[in-house]
Amino acid sequence: MITELHLHGIGPATDLELEFGERLNVVTGDNGLGKTFLLDACWYALTWTWADGQKFYALPNSPRSARPSIDYTVVGETGRKVRRHAGYHFPTQDWRLVPDTPPPIPSLVVYARIDGGFSVWDPARNYSPYRVDSQRREAHQFSKKEVWEGIEEGAGDQKRTISNGLLRDVETWRLKANRAFQQLQTVLDVLSCGEDEKLKIGEGVRVRFDDTKDIPTIEMPYGLVPVTQAAAGVRRVLALAYLLVWAWEEHLRASELKKQHPTNRIVLLFDEVEAHLHPKWQRVFLPSLLQVVSSLMRKGTAAALVDELAARPDQKAKALLENQSPESIQIIATTHAPLVLASVEVLWREDQDRLFGLNLDPNRQVHLDEIPFAKHGNIVNWLDSESFDSTPAYSVPAKKAIERADAFMRQHPDSATASPQAKEEVHAALKAALGGDDEYWPYWLPYYEHAKTNA
Repeated sequence: MITELHLHGIGPATDLELEFGERLNVVTGDNGLGKTFLLDACWYALTWTWADGQKFYALPNSPRSARPSIDYTVVGETGRKVRRHAGYHFPTQDWRLVPDTPPPIPSLVVYARIDGGFSVWDPARNYSPYRVDSQRREAHQFSKKEVWEGIEEGAGDQKRTISNGLLRDVETWRLKANRAFQQLQTVLDVLSCGEDEKLKIGEGVRVRFDDTKDIPTIEMPYGLVPVTQAAAGVRRVLALAYLLVWAWEEHLRASELKKQHPTNRIVLLFDEVEAHLHPKWQRVFLPSLLQVVSSLMRKGTAAALVDELAARPDQKAKALLENQSPESIQIIATTHAPLVLASVEVLWREDQDRLFGLNLDPNRQVHLDEIPFAKHGNIVNWLDSESFDSTPAYSVPAKKAIERADAFMRQHPDSATASPQAKEEVHAALKAALGGDDEYWPYWLPYYEHAKTNA
């Protein structure tokens, strides 16, 4: 888990400092202000690797005296806070970590990137207990294509499979009806937007005569659809569900081979939660995701629980099961969607969750502020909140037409004395921009109809 982050001289903001909540963190802000950059920095702090290999570099015009730095605090498996400092070295264009002692083991870390790819750091497979300047195992970096088709490394006798990919794994899991498949079905069920639209894996089908592999399908109301031909939103949900199950399953297997207990901590970084999702999905997705991660880890510890009971027959199963529940689940997500923030109103905890906003001040400087969380209810109220810079709920033409009408009524308080032609022009602009049931009409129509009645 990451608790603090301070970026200096790197990225859109000269200085950016924040303290994370231990459970749910949501970051809002306009395009280009650094939301993805912030997630990339969190990934680096947690894993000491670069997401998708995208290292941070100082800008060419950066003065040598303003040495970029990344300072952060993470909580390791011991529960102790560990502070670290990374400074940018101009001659080598690289980062130097202080101290160069073995990094703490923060958790299993999964980063859902906006490009459709994923980064996964597994403490059982990627952690190396050596000094920083020694050879370290890199995290698993999935491109969007590799999520579906898998990853292989090396060549010849040294070739090894890192991941079989969604297309092969899901069909294999289904045929075996194993734990991974059951977990995937459960995850998809929870992430679905409603009782009448539950995502469910169907039988594999052959889609090409020159390709012998069967493609997993999604059961839609109108029939089976090969996952490769599913809608963009469905594919993103399916990819996320698969990567979460894959990462956890692989962690359990690696932990078993190394004869060590699996982690009970996970950090999920998620860029633009709402991407490709219909509003009815946006309003349930983030709370569902929190539930999914918790239930996935709790179920995944079943094997460890059996071993524990065998070794300690004096212990009660219930007590051990409670001890196997996740110790820490931290989500850091970015969003542009008011519905996403509205969706977490019921589950928000002031002591564990944080809301942040990246903003551009009048001096054209980017800064990040923690925003006190308040329930706004209707998404129109969320649009008008600090989280979205009081963005109007109306389109630009509609907003201009309403502002013009407001100004006209202020300028001519007595409708009977206003220019009929000018009034008709304002009315025509409103009719062109607003729907017939818009809430603005009760303000304008009495004024507009007044002169006609008097005439």
